[in-house]
Amino acid sequence: MSKSIDFRPVILAGGSGTRFWPRSRRARAKQVLALDGERSMIQQTVERLKPLAGLEKTWIVTNEFLASEISDQLPGLPAGQIVQEPVARNTAPACGLAAFLIERQNPNAILGVFPSDHVIGDEPRFLKALQKGIALAAIGDNMVVLGIEPIRAETGDR
Repeated sequence: MSKSIDFRPVILAGGSGTRFWPRSRRARAKQVLALDGERSMIQQTVERLKPLAGLEKTWIVTNEFLASEISDQLPGLPAGQIVQEPVARNTAPACGLAAFLIERQNPNAILGVFPSDHVIGDEPRFLKALQKGIALAAIGDNMVVLGIEPIRAETGDR
């Protein structure tokens, strides 16, 4: 990836703390829990993206219940880059809010939007695919979507 590309990760970290109840709660949703060891899911997500963008370029969109815990878990992240949504409205408005704020800093920045609660098994492969996507997004008015091939229908209602 070219050093001239201004890549800005946006990590979506809202949540109501219902997926892993009783372990998670409103102020301790799954993304701030260390489910598989020492680091929380959001800490793992930020660490995974560090080879592509440092903390000074990373943004978190969250809610009023998680903002303080996220700030505590990510001490090097500028406080102004932990954005509290005034009202939870799901993914698209959170992305729009982050894009608006980042565009004010650099209208040519490349945004990458990431969930704070995913597990990535092959991080080198993920980073390689992400670098290709960032480079493709940077060469024009392109939107790049990375995903995995589903193996079953999933509504998330479990």
